[in-house]
Amino acid sequence: MDPWGVELGLAYQAEEVPAEGRSEVVLEVEHSRWQPLRPVPLTLPWQQLLFLDGSRRVEVRVLLERDANGPAFGALGSYGVGVVACRPQPGRPAEFVALEVERLCVIGSSQTLPDFVIPAGRAGQLGTLTYQVVSIASTEPEAVVRRLQFAMLEAESLMALRLSQQPEVLVICDGPRPRIGEAERVVGYLKTIHELRIGEPELAVVRQLEEGERSPLYLLKGVASEHDTFQCFLRLRDPYPWLYSLAGLVRLQFYAGRTPEQTLPKAALLADYLAALLPRFASRAHQDPRAPQQLLPVRALEQELGRRMGDLRLIRRRITDYLAR
Repeated sequence: MDPWGVELGLAYQAEEVPAEGRSEVVLEVEHSRWQPLRPVPLTLPWQQLLFLDGSRRVEVRVLLERDANGPAFGALGSYGVGVVACRPQPGRPAEFVALEVERLCVIGSSQTLPDFVIPAGRAGQLGTLTYQVVSIASTEPEAVVRRLQFAMLEAESLMALRLSQQPEVLVICDGPRPRIGEAERVVGYLKTIHELRIGEPELAVVRQLEEGERSPLYLLKGVASEHDTFQCFLRLRDPYPWLYSLAGLVRLQFYAGRTPEQTLPKAALLADYLAALLPRFASRAHQDPRAPQQLLPVRALEQELGRRMGDLRLIRRRITDYLAR
C-alpha cells in the first residue's frame, strides 16, 4: 500500500530514467561504495530553523470578452508565502514570521485591465480585495494558472534569499531548492519523486534505509554549474509491513555550485544534521494525509496561509456579487 490519501496522488511517481539520462549524475561523491548512513546527533551553531513554504489557489476562472477574435482566458487567485521559525533550545515555541499574501488577476492574449478591486462589504467588515492585473501573451487556458504558480515560486525564492543573509539560521524550503546562488544554508526538501536518477544498485540501498538513515550524497548537474546540487535520500519513519518499500522517504537538496569538492564537507554536515533532526518533525497519519513526509511546521504554515488568504467560499461569493452589478 501507499500511505498517502488517495486524493493526493502518490509520493513516488517516477519511472526509472534510462542510463543515458543519468549521465549528469555523479554517484560516487561522498563515498565510493553506497551503503546506509546513520549520522550521530550533532550540535550545530544555528539559533533558528526556518521552514519556508508557499500556498496558492485559483479562486475563479474568468474570460475577458472585448475582442472580436474571442475571449481572453484569465484567473483570479491568491498566493501566500511564509516561514515557521523553530529554535533548537528546549522551551522555545515555534512562531510564524514573514507571512506575505498577494492576489493576482492574470489575463492571457496580451489583454490588460486596471487592477481588479472589490470594495469592502458589510460596512467595511470584510475588507477590500485588490487583485493586481498581470498580462501574459499566451492564449492557453492553463497558462494563467502557471503564471500564478510562477509568481508564488518567485516570492519563495526572494524570501529564501533574504532569510539566508541572516546569521545563524538554516532555511528548509518545502520543495526544490531555489536557484539563488551561493546560499549554502538553504536546503530543498522534496516529498515526491518524479524522476529516479539513480540506478538499481543504489535504489536497493535506498530501500534498505531505516528511520533516521540517509543515503550517501550524489551530485546532480544542471545546465549551469552554479545550479548544481548535492542530493540524498532520507527515511523519516520505518514503514509498516503492509506499505511499499519506499514509503516515508524524502530527498534533500544542498548547494554544490561550481566547486563541489569544496562545498561537499559542509553539505555532508548538513545532511547528517537533518537526518537526525527531521524525523522529529514528521507528521503521523491522523495529523496529515501526506504523513510522514509532510512536516508539522509546514502543515501549520499551510493552514495559516490559507486563513490569511481568506475563506474561499466567501471570496467567490463576493466576486460573483461584484460581477453581477
